[in-house]
Amino acid sequence: MNNLLTFSIGVIATLVLSWLAFIVGARSQFGDLQPTAENEDLVGPGAELFPKKMSGMAAQGAEEYVSLGCISCHTQQVRLVAHMDKKLKDFVIEPGFDIKRGWGKRPSVARDYILRDQVLLGNTRIGPDLANFGLRGHADEWLHQHLFEPQSIESESICPPSPFLYEVHDEEVPGSIKVSHPNDENADHVNQSHDEPRYVSPKLRARKIVAYLQSLKQDYELPEMAFVKMKSNAPVSASVASATKSAKTGSQATSDDASEDRLARQIAAGKEVYMKVGAGGGMCFTCHQVTGEGLALAHYPPLAGSEWVLGEKEPLVKIMMHGLSGPIKVKGKDYGLVFMPAPGIPPGSLSDENIANVLTYIRNEWGNSASAVSVDEVAAIREEVEGRPSTQMWTAAELKGGE
Repeated sequence: MNNLLTFSIGVIATLVLSWLAFIVGARSQFGDLQPTAENEDLVGPGAELFPKKMSGMAAQGAEEYVSLGCISCHTQQVRLVAHMDKKLKDFVIEPGFDIKRGWGKRPSVARDYILRDQVLLGNTRIGPDLANFGLRGHADEWLHQHLFEPQSIESESICPPSPFLYEVHDEEVPGSIKVSHPNDENADHVNQSHDEPRYVSPKLRARKIVAYLQSLKQDYELPEMAFVKMKSNAPVSASVASATKSAKTGSQATSDDASEDRLARQIAAGKEVYMKVGAGGGMCFTCHQVTGEGLALAHYPPLAGSEWVLGEKEPLVKIMMHGLSGPIKVKGKDYGLVFMPAPGIPPGSLSDENIANVLTYIRNEWGNSASAVSVDEVAAIREEVEGRPSTQMWTAAELKGGE
């Protein structure tokens, strides 16, 4: 009887403490947030305040967005990144590569979501972040084509098509949208209808989703978060409380665009290495999966959110060159004895460029956000471990000890 009473008190105490932490605590931190101006001194009658409430059509589109499962593959948060500063010997929080990717002008903050009926932050980035999708300049017709059949725009897209949101016509009718066929070399060209044009008319559900996506804009500054000024060929650096607000010159904008393009190309090339089975490919997805979640039962740890992936670059590069064996702990979980030969066919054959690209990809996919890995960094580490036998795998203890 005494044990039952103790157990009951423990359960009740756990529930009460959880409620206090997650409900009362959150309310005390964010409950008084209200729309405001860029400068709180400007708040007054007639002042333009942010964020703004969505239209009714867009709010209904959010519900359709959830029902289609879009939240499973897309986030809506331009993220901050925490990393260890060796000089300060402390964690530093600053804008990450989401800004360089062009996914927003500044990191997202709690105030951005206070007028949302549903806060759809998400946690997995199989597709791009959508926090500022409405600023990317896509026409409604482009979005409808993507919803109807994503592969008609990007042949390698894994996003499922939603033809049930549209009425399909054999010929053009008022208000219809022409949809091209997927540009797929493996498509069945025996079927002559494959080359015939298709026309679709969006149903109400499709129009709601498009209205919602076009409304996603964090194009305003807030007292706690200003726009981030990008510096060419340097890590993103800005005070989180007050980022520089001055305008860029034409040459600065051009340099920043070039830097963003380089990063995007490197991530795309790294994804190809990650997925490729054959010469120049790492076949990484066979163990760590397309989602980056790994297979715990098979002792394949996750890459998404892994402190190994987001931490120092050197251990990652060494693993890519020689492989990893022995016990390892990832995200607080012990994965036992792992056996990972160096990626490549044959193992260990990936070039410095391929290693840099695939590591940059996994450091910036599935919600990860970390600095890129350069070819020069890989080459320097390869020179450092030049005398190590190619078949001598690293252990977690060696890598953590810096040996």
